[in-house]
Amino acid sequence: MRAWRFDSFGGADKLYLAEVERPKPASGEVLVRVAYAGVNPVDRSIISGRFQWIRLPHTPGAEFVGTVEDVGDGVGGVEAGERVLVMPNLFCGECYYCSRGEESSCLTNPNIEREPYLLAIHRDGGWAEWVAVPSRNLMRLPDNLDFREASTLPVDGLTAWHLLRRARPQPGELVVVMGASGGVGSFAVQFAKIYGCGVVGVVGGEAQARALLELGADYVVDRSEDIAHFVRSVNGGRGADIVVDPLGSATWKTSFLSLAPMGRYVTCGVLTGTTAELDILRLYSMQAEVIGSTVGSRWEMQRVLELASKNRVKPLIDSTYKFEELKSAFTRLNEHGRSGKVVLEVKG
Repeated sequence: MRAWRFDSFGGADKLYLAEVERPKPASGEVLVRVAYAGVNPVDRSIISGRFQWIRLPHTPGAEFVGTVEDVGDGVGGVEAGERVLVMPNLFCGECYYCSRGEESSCLTNPNIEREPYLLAIHRDGGWAEWVAVPSRNLMRLPDNLDFREASTLPVDGLTAWHLLRRARPQPGELVVVMGASGGVGSFAVQFAKIYGCGVVGVVGGEAQARALLELGADYVVDRSEDIAHFVRSVNGGRGADIVVDPLGSATWKTSFLSLAPMGRYVTCGVLTGTTAELDILRLYSMQAEVIGSTVGSRWEMQRVLELASKNRVKPLIDSTYKFEELKSAFTRLNEHGRSGKVVLEVKG
């Protein structure tokens, strides 16, 4: 079979299309024929060497959907031919957090302080024609949800739903979404509206602004403007109840300054850096909260699938590339002006 691999850390130039042996599902595993895969910032991090413990050569691809082709010993309730989504995070199903339905905090993660416990970090991912995965990672796709749209849900959709839930939105609150035109951001805008919140989307240009307004954002503001001032101008001077910020260091200060008293800042990413300076005086005086978030749980994924199948959320897809065009897809991921998801058609 064909798979995109890399032998050393770096950029897209390290990727090559290889012929490798098709995996066989071990006990408790299922073989999935990949239909579509997402191209994500976390894949860029995998290739660049952020996770130095990855065993090389390696196949990235944190987000993918497809069809069950074979099942290993001890697997029940799953049959060949079923259309499935693959949960992106590994989990044991038995530890303290897994038993509480919070698999994203699974205690078997050997690097829990430095990384989400992703399948595509600890074993080969979905940029391949077939992938063997733990059977507990499978979620059945609703019949009316096509593979292309479904491929945006395991990482971006699930991450956005989990981080909004962590921030405890209430009807009537104001939510600001930094990087609102990205994969996670565009879902966060829609989920915040489902919670009954007003939404300000921070964008980079008119095309992104139009896309976000079509998704339901109440206001859009260009990232070049004074965002904190704009937020207060639409909220009686109070500020944002929640700021969703998947970007990291570069937007931390603006995000924190945009918060209302008792506001919540929630982040799920470090695209622009991993460190920030916290004004503790402002934190306690404003009674603000700083919340970390990563992917999510099986029950949250089920909720996202339900919303997508009922057309209550719509994936914002920027572009779709053929399997052989992965390097072009990777280039598009890094370009400014992108609106939504970059998707890879593997065996559509």
